[in-house]
Amino acid sequence: MKDILATLLGALLTFTLASPCSGAPASPDSGRSLILFYSLSGNTRLTAEALSRLTGASLAEIKTVEPYPDDFHAVVEQARQERSTGYLPPLLPLQANLNDYDTIYLGFPIWSNSIPQPMATFLSEHPLEGKTILPFCTHDGYGPGRSARVVTEYCPKAQVLPIFDMLGSEARDAEPKLASWLQELGVAASSARNIVIRINDVELSAVLDNSPVAGEFMRRLPLSIPMVQYGGREYYGGLDREIPTSEEGRLRFDDGDITYCPQNNSVAIFYAQSSRPNLTMKVIPMGRVTSDLAPLHELPSSVIAHFSLQSAQP
Repeated sequence: MKDILATLLGALLTFTLASPCSGAPASPDSGRSLILFYSLSGNTRLTAEALSRLTGASLAEIKTVEPYPDDFHAVVEQARQERSTGYLPPLLPLQANLNDYDTIYLGFPIWSNSIPQPMATFLSEHPLEGKTILPFCTHDGYGPGRSARVVTEYCPKAQVLPIFDMLGSEARDAEPKLASWLQELGVAASSARNIVIRINDVELSAVLDNSPVAGEFMRRLPLSIPMVQYGGREYYGGLDREIPTSEEGRLRFDDGDITYCPQNNSVAIFYAQSSRPNLTMKVIPMGRVTSDLAPLHELPSSVIAHFSLQSAQP
């Protein structure tokens, strides 16, 4: 139901501006980068996660104090009232210090041909002086609308670069389009978290997320992990030492996912959806294979997977 939220919100809501913030132009290559996003249906979150894999930038999510209702019509009515009255929904404290970053990737869904009201709250409360802003958005076919202009109006002294937009339904495959956008802007994708996985004569390219679990796994590389094939969908194998985490994990996977399972201290490489898509133990995504997954279908049932940093390869 929420997957169609952006379309109907785009058709039904009106936009109200709040007070602007100010800043000075900066370079997208200077200092640290932060991916700051608001997401309701989850499509913008997927896009932000893909952007983090490409850039190595940290992630921070904008969340409202009071979540929007689960009922779709109630969400539409609440959002309509917020915009018509100029109400800015209060936000939870941001889990990032904006002073630590020079470049902000600003992500949001398109509502009523513009930014959603929670993003308006953020931009009215957080000055972005000296920042370079790279906006990105998801939508259901109406395009970015006025959103880039509105971001510029909120931050008239910041440097706002051309916006990236894509259909929300394509968010799971955002990386190639994001990579092209970054290349057009002259922003180099990060290679700091690129790894290589060697299994027999197969070599896979992969990238690790910018997360605590992925970071701990990366610090342990190189690793050789005995793995077994399971269900025609994955290879998994245990680690010598557990990775401490309080992250909850999830009971699903996407093709190419590299995951960690706290329950049995195992790493898995998922390569194919199957008749058993739901997992029985929660896994924490750590990264993703970026090369062709087809060779994994031809490997024997028991293998040894060698994980190493790409920079460590000859």
